[in-house]
Amino acid sequence: MMRDFDDATRAQIEAARPDASTWLTANAGSGKTRVLTDRVARLLLDDVEPQHILCLTYTKAAASEMQNRLFKRLGEWAMLKDKALRDALADLGVQGELAPEQLRNARTLFARAIETPGGLKIQTIHSFCAALLRRFPLEAQVSPQFTEIEDRASDLLRAEIVDEMAEGEDAPLVADIARHYTGEDFASLTRSIVGQRDAFTEARSWAEILALLDQPEDLTEGSIAGSVFLGSEAAMMSEIIPHLLAKGGNDGKAGAALQEIDRY
Repeated sequence: MMRDFDDATRAQIEAARPDASTWLTANAGSGKTRVLTDRVARLLLDDVEPQHILCLTYTKAAASEMQNRLFKRLGEWAMLKDKALRDALADLGVQGELAPEQLRNARTLFARAIETPGGLKIQTIHSFCAALLRRFPLEAQVSPQFTEIEDRASDLLRAEIVDEMAEGEDAPLVADIARHYTGEDFASLTRSIVGQRDAFTEARSWAEILALLDQPEDLTEGSIAGSVFLGSEAAMMSEIIPHLLAKGGNDGKAGAALQEIDRY
């Protein structure tokens, strides 16, 4: 059965073809999850066993949404009459006249997916990797009893470490970072550090750090200030600040903040 699709729908159907390797990129809310769900449904229609299909997502929410959408669609197919089922499969991109046997097969997909040992594998990358590690703990040199840390627990653990550093011998280091860091807290900073921890395995000299960041060897705080300020900023600020303070509100707060700067 041939159907007339608009360009966007035709592109989605093409991307969902199970016989082609596809790299899909699109904005949020543009239908990526639908395309992936359609692709899995078409694989099942092509008699691929559910246990041979693996879908990986970044988040648990995305995995849950995709699984719910797929099971909802397969469940609907199981209840549709022949004409409605043919239309639904045509909307999916299935071409040609469908034999009664193909329709019966489509109606059994929900039960087959539900009854698959271990369930249809739609999971996060983290959970998939964790399953591999648990199957081969000796080869991976990890304890088979390990557990994955949740994002919230990870944030709290890093915050505790920063607190311990701030109250111990490393307090000057934390204070020095705080003097330069403009974020509200260290959560995003420590998360980035942990994500790039391999870069911190070796201590590097100041010269090596400058080279890595493609900065001149004679870079100093004074040279940075000299490249930014022209020398006339103090006079300009002395004229602006009184007006900001007089206006009050957010302008007054800005004026007070500018007053605290000891040099320009």
